[in-house]
Amino acid sequence: MKKGFFSHQLCYRRSLLNKHILYLTEENKVDHILPFQREVSLTTFCEGILFVVSPRFELEKEEFCRTIQKQLSENCLLTVGEAIIQNPVYLRNMADDVAPCALYTITTINWATARLRDDEVVLVKVV
Repeated sequence: MKKGFFSHQLCYRRSLLNKHILYLTEENKVDHILPFQREVSLTTFCEGILFVVSPRFELEKEEFCRTIQKQLSENCLLTVGEAIIQNPVYLRNMADDVAPCALYTITTINWATARLRDDEVVLVKVV
């Protein structure tokens, strides 16, 4: 049975998608991504920005968080979503369509600015 995950923004590969549903297979492989049109049963809402990475990301998540904070401090116009898809740790660990993946969110987003709330990265593993 496929599992659906919905968030304000979704980072998949080098794309930043607004209001899309990501579907995973039972093996946690990306099945497909569809624009959000209405609520769908068996879909989990994930607060913040959802991003898709390989399971090995777990080993580098602290470096990822440090790099996000550095990127945002150096460029006051950069949004969190843009920082994610430019982050070297993310780029090294991008998921593909054939291998199992992991899902994470950054939940501390100020949606008025699309930047971090209180300059804090709160990273949550979803799958």
